[in-house]
Amino acid sequence: MAKKKIYAVRKGHKTGLFETWAECQKATSGYSGAEFRGFTDREEAMAFLQMSTTANVSKDKEKEAAGIVEVPENMVIAYVDGSFEKSIGRYAFGCVILTPDGEEFRKSGSGCDPEGVKIRNVAGEMLGAMNAVQWAKEHGYPAVEIRYDYEGVEKWVTGVWRAKTPLTSKYAAHMQEAAKQIKISFCKVAAHTGNHYNEEADQLAKSALLRTDENVSI
Repeated sequence: MAKKKIYAVRKGHKTGLFETWAECQKATSGYSGAEFRGFTDREEAMAFLQMSTTANVSKDKEKEAAGIVEVPENMVIAYVDGSFEKSIGRYAFGCVILTPDGEEFRKSGSGCDPEGVKIRNVAGEMLGAMNAVQWAKEHGYPAVEIRYDYEGVEKWVTGVWRAKTPLTSKYAAHMQEAAKQIKISFCKVAAHTGNHYNEEADQLAKSALLRTDENVSI
């Protein structure tokens, strides 16, 4: 017998879990920017509810441009970006992780998996977020904020965008599963506007394209 579906509403007139589609509709109908999904697993539904979006990066653009970012206790902030080079058929990711103690960690990697090559730099964008979450988990942090410039990084995970390809579906499932163990929040930043760590993540990804002896994949 198929499992009964439950509905999780993250943004709406009311939020929470709803047992019927009619209740979900009532909670979201007419609400601009409603975010909701149907689940057959209650744990996955709860993880979806716990994900959050931060409105914007620091309001102080001068500090942001200078690389001054205040990281709250018990979490890390990770700037992620992706890159792609058609001539060599490779995608790459870059990630800068900031801790509350003022430490900075950098991760990057590249690959040439055919499915990843098809979606170009998007493969790198997703890998950046996945690696940031994995790093935070391995180092015992209970929360991570992903700061990104490509909307799919967030919207495939939260269900605002439907994951229509095998890799975007795999990415969304991976992040939703991780969210059962660590709180994941998202924050969009504008690309190429002088944001210090966003630009650094971009450069890390571009440099990683040259490492043709490795093959990271989603």
